[in-house]
Amino acid sequence: MAAPSAPTHIGNYSIVEQIGTGASSDVYLALEEKKFASVAIKQLRKTCQSEPYRKLMANEVALVGKLEHKNIVRLLSAHLDDQSGPYVVMEYVKGVPLDRHQHGDTLLPVNTVISVVEQVAFALQYIAGQGVVHRDVKPENIILMPNGQAKLTDFGCAIPTGTAGEMVAGSLAYMSPEQLEGQPLDERADIYALGAVLYRLLCGRHTFEADSEFEARIAILNFPISPIVKHRQGLPPALVAVIDRALKKNKDERYADWSEFIRDLGEAAHVIRMSDYDVDLYRGFSMSTQSVLSRFMSTDRDFSRSGFSRSSMPDSFGA
Repeated sequence: MAAPSAPTHIGNYSIVEQIGTGASSDVYLALEEKKFASVAIKQLRKTCQSEPYRKLMANEVALVGKLEHKNIVRLLSAHLDDQSGPYVVMEYVKGVPLDRHQHGDTLLPVNTVISVVEQVAFALQYIAGQGVVHRDVKPENIILMPNGQAKLTDFGCAIPTGTAGEMVAGSLAYMSPEQLEGQPLDERADIYALGAVLYRLLCGRHTFEADSEFEARIAILNFPISPIVKHRQGLPPALVAVIDRALKKNKDERYADWSEFIRDLGEAAHVIRMSDYDVDLYRGFSMSTQSVLSRFMSTDRDFSRSGFSRSSMPDSFGA
């Protein structure tokens, strides 16, 4: 059943339910009439149908219509002059957006996080080769399917490489300094964003601590990121190094391209796979509990999480 606030029909599609909300649009699960095929429809909200928003959607169609990659949600058709409001029809992907796994008590296993980030990196490498910068890489725009495949979606902020777009757009927590300042962008802006996604999915925190949007902007432009070890212990140095380099404020100090990022992330993944150390030992625990675990581990390297789980922890450890 459609939600009370959702339309019952858009064009030749019957609306099943609303499944997402963006800065300027709503996303619905819909059925194409006669074919009964499931699709996702993204339509500009009535309050966001002015010319700048219409231009952004038209730009999305122009850039994304040519993209075909197994880790990118496909755009099937566009209807920019519909009376109810401009909308695009996309492949419906049954899965979970990764913002469901960006908090301390819902974090995914490290190997799953790396697999997802690797897949998205290949998708972003592909679009870079097509002359496109996504400009809004964040957990909400990555869908994890039950079979482990990841899909990158929402190209509403995408721009051609080497341009800045007509307005600064994207999500502040994942913006590179040059994107925040409205400079022309290349793939290094998306590398920064994916580094911030990797950071968030591993520790459940943003790369900076701020109480307001103003403080966040100051932090992005001027202050180093909060060291990930401050929030998550036990990660291999090789993986921490990948994150640190991807998040360099000076784009010339970041990875020069996706090939370098994918190479180093793959090497870090290999270190993790070959290690007999439980890299998920600290996942989901508070820092005070991680400190207790760390002290225990320093005296007993055979210790494993199976022998020290939340169910057996004394209250004094305060997870």
